[in-house]
Amino acid sequence: MTCTQERFERDTAHHEMTILRDNGVDRHIMFRQPGNSAYWFEILTWPGTLCIKGDMGTYVFSRLTDMFAFFRTDRGNDPSKLYINEGYWCEKLQAVDCNGYGDGKAREFDAENFERHVRDHIESHLEGYEITDERRAELMERIRDEVLNHSHDGEVRAFDALMEFHDDEFPRLFEDCWEWSCKEYTFRFIWNLYAIAWAIRQYDAAKATVEA
Repeated sequence: MTCTQERFERDTAHHEMTILRDNGVDRHIMFRQPGNSAYWFEILTWPGTLCIKGDMGTYVFSRLTDMFAFFRTDRGNDPSKLYINEGYWCEKLQAVDCNGYGDGKAREFDAENFERHVRDHIESHLEGYEITDERRAELMERIRDEVLNHSHDGEVRAFDALMEFHDDEFPRLFEDCWEWSCKEYTFRFIWNLYAIAWAIRQYDAAKATVEA
C-alpha cells in the first residue's frame, strides 16, 4: 500500500506551522497539531541540504543551494494537487533513518509487485505453447502453492521459491527472473514527499501574506 495525497492531508488536517528559524536558506520549520504529537514533522534546510524528520521518519536530500527552490520545480498548475516526483527526488536522497533496526530505506520489496511479475511472465512465456485449459490450471495451482504463497515471506524467500520451482514441461519457465525488480517506494517515503511539497506551499503562502 502506498500513501496518497488524501491520506497525507487527513493525517495533517489540523497541523499548524511554526517558523523557528528563517534566515535565507537556513530554515527550521515545525508542523504539528497543537497538543498532539501524531504525524508531527519538521523541516530544516541549510546550504545544499534539506532534512525532514518527525513521526514518519527522517530523510535527507541534497541538490541545490536552496532546496526549497529544488522542490518547487515540480509544482504544477492545480492548487489542489500536491505534485511529487518520486523517481527524481529519490535520486537526490542522501540518507534515511534506521528506525533503530538498521532498515532505513526509500524502496522495499512489494509482494503484490512480485505476484504481478510472476503472472505477467507466465502469460508471456506460455504464448508460444499449445496448452490446454486443464494443464494451464494445474500449472497455475502449483505456482500459487509453491511460489506465490511465499510472496509475503520477504524478498529472499519469494525469489528462492521462484528459483526452486520446476516443471518438466517448462523447465526454463523462471530461468532469468532473478533480475526482476519488485520494489516499490515505501509508504513513509511517499508520505514525506507529500509533506515536503505541502510544507513549502504553506511556507510560501505565509511569506506572501507578510510581504503583501
